[in-house]
Amino acid sequence: MGPRRLTGTPLEKQAQEKLGAELQALGFSLEWRPHTWTRSIYMGLMMHFGLGTLGVALTLYGQPLIGAGCLAFAAVSYFFESMRKALLLRGLFPKIHSQNLIARLPAKKTMRRRLVTIAHCDAAFTGVLFNPTVIKIATKPPPHALRWFGKQLGVATASLAILSILSLLAGLGVWGAPYWLFIVLGLPTTITFLLNLDVVIRDRVVPGAADNLSGCTASIELAARVAAQPLPDDVELVIVISGSEEAGTGGAVRLAQQVEKSGEWKKEDTFVIGLDTLCAGTLRYLEEGEMWAMDVPAPMLTAIEAVNAKSEIKATKFVVPSGASDSLPFLVRGWNTVCLSCIDPIIGAPRNYHSVTDTWTNIDEKELNSSIDYAEKFLRQLATQ
Repeated sequence: MGPRRLTGTPLEKQAQEKLGAELQALGFSLEWRPHTWTRSIYMGLMMHFGLGTLGVALTLYGQPLIGAGCLAFAAVSYFFESMRKALLLRGLFPKIHSQNLIARLPAKKTMRRRLVTIAHCDAAFTGVLFNPTVIKIATKPPPHALRWFGKQLGVATASLAILSILSLLAGLGVWGAPYWLFIVLGLPTTITFLLNLDVVIRDRVVPGAADNLSGCTASIELAARVAAQPLPDDVELVIVISGSEEAGTGGAVRLAQQVEKSGEWKKEDTFVIGLDTLCAGTLRYLEEGEMWAMDVPAPMLTAIEAVNAKSEIKATKFVVPSGASDSLPFLVRGWNTVCLSCIDPIIGAPRNYHSVTDTWTNIDEKELNSSIDYAEKFLRQLATQ
């Protein structure tokens, strides 16, 4: 589906169109929802934490008040972005146009429940950040008492906030913190800046077979299975092929905003299932949140436990150390949602994650088929629960 299937490119839409044609042939009605976003989350991270690094440098070189301003703005801006509430710094970037494909199979009678699956079709950039050794170090869980430190971007953002206070105190003449403290607290910021700078400079795009054409494949297969063996008559099935996910879940953010504002997807009867990288590891359900861990909603956990009780393959929890899936924008707005994914326990991420080796030749078909089988059971459990 193209070597540079990036957010907002013709190849992204071509992939959605091919998938849409298959869904339409199965009886789904199609709707296109355009949105604007920015192309690269790594450019955004580079700018946020680069601004923080600049703030530290300005403080150390005699401009603490200006440094405090840089640090505070970077912290506040990235906090709002990580919570999928607003784009402040990234809002200044050039906009690109992308779209979500919404495929709908309506209920045959008065709708009691809407089930939504969402899988993205755009591909990611790569760099040193995604070297398996780096991933393994970054995803190693800290001691339980320090579990919050497992959220790398949460730690980096908190360091920005603390440094902004120290810089302000120095600028006001209240207290001049020692240089070594600024350097130590600035390490998470500087490391985050440099790793994302590397991704931006490389400008290399991965094939994205597992991440996330596997989720798109699962969406089509689930649609075919439901067409052959329908859900209860009062259940609507919506399949979303999202854009802009690899640019920071942009498609899901915009879709969640649209359906919340219009009221068309009521939170009490709509359940959202993320399907992302359904091979290259062991099946897990994701506990998301970039600043802190956000609990999986109880109805989703109940359904997972019910499926686990009668399934040979069992999905277990994985606390996401960094990044997010298309489920997060719905989670932070109060929907019942969870994402299914596969994680290699050795490295703490899917095999070939954001790598040029993420090709179809490296897809484990048995893992993918098992994940699809589980996703179908999960879908049907939610339909009757």
